[in-house]
Amino acid sequence: MKRKFSGFSINFEWNSLIKDVVRSLWAIVLAALIALMGIQVVEKSIYTPTYTSTAVLVVRSRVGTSGTFSSLTASTEMANIFTEVFKQNSIKKLAAENLGLETFDGTVTTSLTDSTNLLNVSVKADDPELAFKLLTSILEIYPEVTEAVFTDSVIDIVSEPKMATMPSNSRLMVYRKHIILLTMLFEAGLIVLCSLFRGTVKEEKGFADKVDSKLLGIISHEKPHLSKKERYKKKKRALLINDAYSSLRFTEDYQKLCTKIEYIHKNQQKKTFVVSSVAENEGKSTVAANIALALSDRGYSVVLLDLDVHKPSIYKIFDFNNEIETDFSDVLSKKVEIGDFKFYRYRKTSLTIAFNKHSNEKSELLINNQVIDDVLKALKEKADFVIIDTPPINASADAIAIAEVADATVLVVKTDSVPVEDINEAILNISESGANLEGCILNNVYKPFTLFGQMGADERGYYGQSNYYGYSKSSKFHTTDSTQKKDDGFSADSFDSLNRNE
Repeated sequence: MKRKFSGFSINFEWNSLIKDVVRSLWAIVLAALIALMGIQVVEKSIYTPTYTSTAVLVVRSRVGTSGTFSSLTASTEMANIFTEVFKQNSIKKLAAENLGLETFDGTVTTSLTDSTNLLNVSVKADDPELAFKLLTSILEIYPEVTEAVFTDSVIDIVSEPKMATMPSNSRLMVYRKHIILLTMLFEAGLIVLCSLFRGTVKEEKGFADKVDSKLLGIISHEKPHLSKKERYKKKKRALLINDAYSSLRFTEDYQKLCTKIEYIHKNQQKKTFVVSSVAENEGKSTVAANIALALSDRGYSVVLLDLDVHKPSIYKIFDFNNEIETDFSDVLSKKVEIGDFKFYRYRKTSLTIAFNKHSNEKSELLINNQVIDDVLKALKEKADFVIIDTPPINASADAIAIAEVADATVLVVKTDSVPVEDINEAILNISESGANLEGCILNNVYKPFTLFGQMGADERGYYGQSNYYGYSKSSKFHTTDSTQKKDDGFSADSFDSLNRNE
């Protein structure tokens, strides 16, 4: 078999991407918390806060004793000189002595506002009160120095110093929100990249590019219709095409699929079809049930076998609550002859179901090729189609064993669920066993995102979002909720009553 490349490739599907981001919101929040803790660790371990107190002075130049002022240029030049004067050690020493301190525990910085005679004097210290006191002391003692040396200058205070309320060197605190936001965006970006490059099948094109099998059909995503009471109780409801709330798109997908199965039946004389999957929770049992319903709706005599004896689920899908005398696994173990087994006819249709309601941990002892072959041969004499629900291939070897004696096998692949490598490996195992794989069914396919489609302005959007009640009501499977409460729609049938539709 030719193996397709299944390595990394961009696989965009909008619904999958949104789900991944929503499901990973905890990781984004965790990244934000880690960033916040990291900032706090840095601030407490290697960061020493400093506080700055600043005053603004204006420097003016005067000529002799006339009291007249020189031009702005002369004042600016004089202010430039004072930027160095205020940083002198003599000024610092006098300021410390003025406060009764032995040393000047601060840093003096000065700057000149461009093209002005405004002088900015700042003092930085480890304590905001100390920085304020040191600057105030400088402003108190500077006249003693400047008036004796610079007799032609006048300095006035324009802006009095104030005590700092926040550290002046805390870049982390200033940009804390920005750092946290960037960390969250980075984490979200990683999630998006992982989603885009995840090696799963997300849509029809991805299937064609990656999977070593033909595609028999696709089943669109269908949202189950639940009442408020059912939502509150978190009740699950099977997605069946005879449900009054099933969309036309969902129903038509199964009709198209059954047309292909009908073609295989007529041209290749195949009657027994195994429906399996690679892993659990891919919807194989629901697909098998709906295929059986759709074929029965076309007038064929159909038998639906639940051969997933480890985890039977067909009875749950059809909400079968009747007590049964024997499971179909009793036929496989030869405790009951197939002629004595009680089948159940679904309402007034040509669909007959063989239920299993009890799990059997030793399922491998029940699946015997010869016994299965004899059972299928007997059923083929009575029915037009035999649809067989089996365990997942990766969960049990039973599926391969059953597929070996059936006429055809179809593999259900749920979108964005199982790695492509596992799908191709399962396909290879089916082929190497000698079973006939007809193809795959891509399940739970979301429609492509388009603006007009979401608004319901194109054909896909119209049929995808509307419940076409007329179609369901015209179906012979349709029944109201009140009818279902009175009668679950099943009647016991013997093996002899299974008649083919000639």
